[in-house]
Amino acid sequence: MTVADFPRYRTAERFRTLHDLSRKEPFMNTGHSIAQLPARAAWDEKGTVVVPDVLELDRFEAIVAEANERVGLATAHIHDHTAAHREGSFATPVHCAFIPPGPVLENLAYDKGLLTALRKTTGIPRLIPRGGAVVLYEKGDFQGIHTDSVKSTVTVAIALTENLPPMGWAPHLHNAHPDQLGEVVSERGIFPSGEGFTSLEHPYGDGSVRAFAGYAVPHWRPRQPARGMLATMSFMDL
Repeated sequence: MTVADFPRYRTAERFRTLHDLSRKEPFMNTGHSIAQLPARAAWDEKGTVVVPDVLELDRFEAIVAEANERVGLATAHIHDHTAAHREGSFATPVHCAFIPPGPVLENLAYDKGLLTALRKTTGIPRLIPRGGAVVLYEKGDFQGIHTDSVKSTVTVAIALTENLPPMGWAPHLHNAHPDQLGEVVSERGIFPSGEGFTSLEHPYGDGSVRAFAGYAVPHWRPRQPARGMLATMSFMDL
């Protein structure tokens, strides 16, 4: 679950930035397209990549500090149903909270350098940013197996708490129909395990970010042993 699943309010400056970042390149730029092919093939196969050297330590520390300062603004996100949404995403029970982005995280979400790196490493040249938020997990909080909004072609996640437990990950269910995911829940529960099910770690303060196919690949977060925070940002393919 990412900020793309919730209403957002943007300033006129953000709209101008979004417009600028979404301008299409010339149709005949075949060299650029060819250069994207290996990265896109790897992305389509794995659905995830760690993007290095895009988050300076002082900026990371500022995001952590900002998130801690804004904990009082957290809004609970709790539901106990399993559902397939009209646009194709899938949800199961969840118990956590969302902290609205402050200016430091918001600036990173719309950072041109990050966007350029994501386009290069995923091989998706038409990505545009959709904004960011912080997911707050208290002890015992969780997110059952789900897929993100259709607007989250690429979800970017950064651990803001050291030793944050890994996220559950089901790459063998890439682009699975919601009916199939419903069968998985019936057979294995909302925190599935066994063959094909694995996990993904999120970087913490090493200059990198984790990008993954939030809409295409089901993922989940088991019950947390202690408070933890995760910054998330969404990027959509035009």
